[in-house]
Amino acid sequence: MDFLHSLLLAGHFIGLALLVGTFFVQMRAKAGHNFTLLLIGGALQLVTGVSLYGLAMANDTDVNHMKLGIKGVIALVVFVAALVGFLRQRSMRAEKSRLAAGGAVAAADVALERKLMPFFHAAGGLALVNLLIAVFWR
Repeated sequence: MDFLHSLLLAGHFIGLALLVGTFFVQMRAKAGHNFTLLLIGGALQLVTGVSLYGLAMANDTDVNHMKLGIKGVIALVVFVAALVGFLRQRSMRAEKSRLAAGGAVAAADVALERKLMPFFHAAGGLALVNLLIAVFWR
C-alpha cells in the first residue's frame, strides 16, 4: 500500500506541475494557450486525488472530509474549465483552417483567442487556490 500511495502522490504532483507550471509560463500571453497540458494536468489531479482519498478511507486514516470535498469540487471545476477551453480552441482552429483553405484571411485571430482567456485563467487560478488550500488548511 505504501508503494501505491507513493505512486498516486507522484502522479498528483505531476498533475499539479502541469497545471501550475503551464499557468505561470503562459499567464501573460494573449493567444496560444496550451489547453492540452491543462487538460492532462486537471485529469491527473482529479483521478489521483480521488484515488488518494479512497486509499486513505480504505486504510482507516483520519481524513478531513470537508477539506477534501472542497478540493474535489475545485479540481472538478478546473478540469471542466480546461476541457471547455480545449474544445473551444480546437473548434476555433478548425474554423480558421477552413477559412484559410477557402482563401479568407481571419483578421481577428487574437480577438478570437482572447475569448479563451477566462477559461485559461479560471483553470490555472483555481489550481493555484487548490494548492494553497492543500498547504495551509491543516
